[in-house]
Amino acid sequence: MTASADALATLLDAFGRRDLATAADCFADDAAYREPRRPPLLGRAAIAAHFARFSAAAGDWRFAVDEVISDGRRACVIYRYAAEGGGEAGRERAGCATVRFNEHGRIAEWREYQG
Repeated sequence: MTASADALATLLDAFGRRDLATAADCFADDAAYREPRRPPLLGRAAIAAHFARFSAAAGDWRFAVDEVISDGRRACVIYRYAAEGGGEAGRERAGCATVRFNEHGRIAEWREYQG
């Protein structure tokens, strides 16, 4: 496995276990995390803080990966997300994220699209 593939596997496993501290560690120091209709989060510290707030407020949630398409320093992750409680009762959505890696295999950009 390449460093990029390792980082993505670690991130997706951490999301699946709801371990957002480990997930945040997969991002580069200067990474960007982009969600639809929200300002971008710039830097690993901002991403980690966002993940911590989400974890504290979201209630019970699940993240499941349907498919990963990867080509070296780029990837596309097709996923499903569902939440109960935390103001998101019964919310379920499908989405995909384009992922770009830096030269060290860390995630440089995560950009989500919702379906």
